Amino acid sequence: MAKGAISKQNATEVILKTFPNSFVYDKEIRIPYTEEGEQIQLKCVLTCAKVNVEAGEENAIPGTTTEITSTPINTPQVKTELSQEEKDNLKKYMEALGL
Repeated sequence: MAKGAISKQNATEVILKTFPNSFVYDKEIRIPYTEEGEQIQLKCVLTCAKVNVEAGEENAIPGTTTEITSTPINTPQVKTELSQEEKDNLKKYMEALGL
């Protein structure tokens, strides 16, 4: 039996039970949807990974270890100044709203 065959079968059963009218076509799971009035099918193909990776390692090469470090970013704080026109408009809107 191929590596991951039992897990793929279990996952396939869950997908078929979860999405109404989904079905197996060749080695694909087809999930029908209506999008903007048009019938579409999402194709889902399950394969077993050769090497396991951890979540968040999307850019890592499987089988290698990467050290994740965090460097704080110092972003200068810039105070926003309203123009006189913006202040006048704000005052006008507040008066119109009774604030």
